[in-house]
Amino acid sequence: MRIQVVGFGNVGKSLIGLIDEKKECLKSLGVSLKVVSVSDSRGTVREKRGLDLGDVLRRKEDGWKGFKPYVEGYSALSAIRDLAAEVVVELTPSTSSGEPGLSHIQAALGRGKSVVTANKGPLVVAYEDLMNLAKRKQVYLFYEATVAAHLPVFCMIESCFRADQLVRVEGILNGTTNFIIGEMEKGRDFQACLDHAIREGWAETNYLDDVEGIDAARKTVILAKSYFKRGAKLEDVKIDGIRNVGKMIEKAKSQNKRVKLICDISRKEASVQMSVSPRLVALDDPFAAVNGGDMALKLFFKTSQQIFVSAQFTGVKQTAYAVLNDIIKMAFPTQACRMV
Repeated sequence: MRIQVVGFGNVGKSLIGLIDEKKECLKSLGVSLKVVSVSDSRGTVREKRGLDLGDVLRRKEDGWKGFKPYVEGYSALSAIRDLAAEVVVELTPSTSSGEPGLSHIQAALGRGKSVVTANKGPLVVAYEDLMNLAKRKQVYLFYEATVAAHLPVFCMIESCFRADQLVRVEGILNGTTNFIIGEMEKGRDFQACLDHAIREGWAETNYLDDVEGIDAARKTVILAKSYFKRGAKLEDVKIDGIRNVGKMIEKAKSQNKRVKLICDISRKEASVQMSVSPRLVALDDPFAAVNGGDMALKLFFKTSQQIFVSAQFTGVKQTAYAVLNDIIKMAFPTQACRMV
C-alpha cells in the first residue's frame, strides 16, 4: 500500500519512525507499507519505489541539505495530484478555517485516495461534505487520532455497541488543561502552572486554544457529528476555559472534590446540546483519577448504561500510533470500523 504523508512536524516524524520501527510486525500482519512522498511546509521528498524512512528522518533534521529527492517548492497539493498512492495521511496543524488540511483531504478523496488524519480543523468545518465525498468516490476517511490520541473513541462504538443507542458523552479531552489544573491543585497560580506546562512540553507557546477551551470544543463538535450524525458547529458549543478556575479549585478542596474541564454532549430529540466547562468532580467519579495530560470518556447508552475508558498520554508517539492503526485498517477495509 503506497502512502503519502502531508505534514512533517512532531506527529509526522513520529509516524515515519513508527512505520520504520514496526516494519517486521506489519509484515507479520500481512501489511506492506511504502511511503512514496513526505511533504512539509517548504516542499516534498518523493520516491515512487518507496523512501528510506530512516534516511528521511535524518535528512529532515539536517534541513534536507543536498538531498536530491527533496524538491523545495513542490507543494503537498501538487504531490497529492501528481503521485500515485492509495492513502494520504494528513497531519498539518489544526486551524479554525480547516486549511490547508481541508484542501489536502478534498484533493485526495477527489482523486480516489483514502485519507487518514489527525487534523481536527477540516472535520469541524466540513465533516458531512468530506464523508459524502468519500462515499461517492468509494474510499475511506479515518480520523481516530483527532479527538484523544490513542484512546479508542470511534472504533469502539462501531464494533461493540452496534445495537445500542448512545444518549450522552462526557470527556476530558484536552491534556494541556488537565495538566495545568492538576498543578494548580498543588497551590500554584494559573500563570505559574501555564509556564511550567510550556517548559514540560504539555503546552505550546501558542496556548490560547487550549486554555480558552477551543481545542476541547473542536473535539466536542467532531464527536457530535460522528456519534449523533447532527450538523453541529463550533459556535453551537457553550465554552468556558480555565483562566479563572482558581476559586473553583479552592471550593473543590473545601468539598473534597476535584476540578476537571469536561466536554459534554447530550442528545435532545432532533438536536444535541454541547458544552465545554470546568466542573467539580467527586472523588469517587472516575474522572477524578484522570491525572496529568491523560484523557478519558464516559459514554452513556440506553441499554449498556455507562462505559468509561481512559488512556495515559505521554507524548506524540501515541497519537502517531493511532494514525498508524488507521492506516493498517485501510489494508483490511471489510473489517475496518467506520463512523460514516
